[in-house]
Amino acid sequence: MELQESEIRKEGKRKRGCCSSCCCCKQKESDSDGEEKAHSSLDGKKTLQKASGTQNLSRRARTRKNCVQCCKTFTAFLFSHIGLCSLVVAYSILGGFIFMKLEAPHEEKARNTVNSRRRHHIELLWNISLAHNIFRKENWSAEVNTQLLEFQKEVYFAVKHDGWDGRDKDDTGVDGDNQWSFAGALLYAVTVITTIGYGHIAPKTVWGRLVTIAYAIIGIPLTLLCLANLGSFLGNCFRCIYKNTCKAMMWLCCPKQLRGKSIRKFRGRRATRSQERTEENDPLNKKLSKEKNIDSGELTVIVDESVVDVQEKEEPVRVPIFVSLMILTIYIFAGALLFSQWEGWDYLIGSYFCFITLSTIGFGDFVPGYGGTDSLENQEKLIICAFYLIFGLSIIAMCFDLMQEEVRAKCRWIGRKLGIIKKSKK
Repeated sequence: MELQESEIRKEGKRKRGCCSSCCCCKQKESDSDGEEKAHSSLDGKKTLQKASGTQNLSRRARTRKNCVQCCKTFTAFLFSHIGLCSLVVAYSILGGFIFMKLEAPHEEKARNTVNSRRRHHIELLWNISLAHNIFRKENWSAEVNTQLLEFQKEVYFAVKHDGWDGRDKDDTGVDGDNQWSFAGALLYAVTVITTIGYGHIAPKTVWGRLVTIAYAIIGIPLTLLCLANLGSFLGNCFRCIYKNTCKAMMWLCCPKQLRGKSIRKFRGRRATRSQERTEENDPLNKKLSKEKNIDSGELTVIVDESVVDVQEKEEPVRVPIFVSLMILTIYIFAGALLFSQWEGWDYLIGSYFCFITLSTIGFGDFVPGYGGTDSLENQEKLIICAFYLIFGLSIIAMCFDLMQEEVRAKCRWIGRKLGIIKKSKK
């Protein structure tokens, strides 16, 4: 092969009128060989660049696809039951930390200010007493009354504008027993996103108020979505429990009726299966014939006498309204018993607090965790109150979801009785 190629080259050179012995021809041959090598190297580089480019594109496409898949998976998890609940809990905890950092220093400053002003007025009263060597009631009372009125105005300003709760280090002996501790800030964050708003504490700083607005704008829709999702999930779970409980009670009280119903369902399923098999095996000899009624435009079905029982469609489980109301009543009374034992309230006050809380009215005249002296116990009460509130709103959403079907069925029944809704033709 090589000999043939060299001969072909020599013949081409002879035709062009050049010989292989002269220097010019050798130079031309070397130049042509160099050009061929350069072209081959350039082609190789281009192919390598194209291969690397395709590899980079494939890698980028793969990474982009993986990122999109991860985003889709994460979004699906966030909108699931566990994801939404976890998101609301994490958002509440984050809000507790934020509001504690923003408002706790201002509360400490207000307490220190009131404490120093009280000491100042004590010194003034002592000076007034020293100035009057011979006590005269009129003079001494007038000056003391002036000082007390001034101190009264300062206390009112501290309560109204600075959020002072009437406590300081000298009274409690505890430095960390603040309104804006983590537990208090967590309860405040929960009352904001659930639209309850007790009002027992409120932000006094500019940044605290601005953050409250932004926190509520994001948190309220998130909480409502979580409660709706959780309510439907708990409603389905309770329907399943209610259905099985009713079956168990029916099995204990009247087993014959339940057994006959199950036998009829089994016969219907067996008949439909046998009918499908016969149609598949012998399509000419069908047991089920269909005729179209032209006048009514409906499809009438003629069934053989052997196939009498047809499988009935299972109706959705409807929970009676009084069961949902009973669940709410039990939850309110259990919370009333718990908080009345903790706070020393009357049982009526405990029931009133639980109802006002769960109905999202939130007057804030009674709040647990603000009457005792034990700081750690008060923090635990505030945290448990926050969880009682969130779980109670989920129970309310579940009861509303359970009552929807029953209310719709009752409204349809009333509409048929009044003639507003026509009866559906079977």
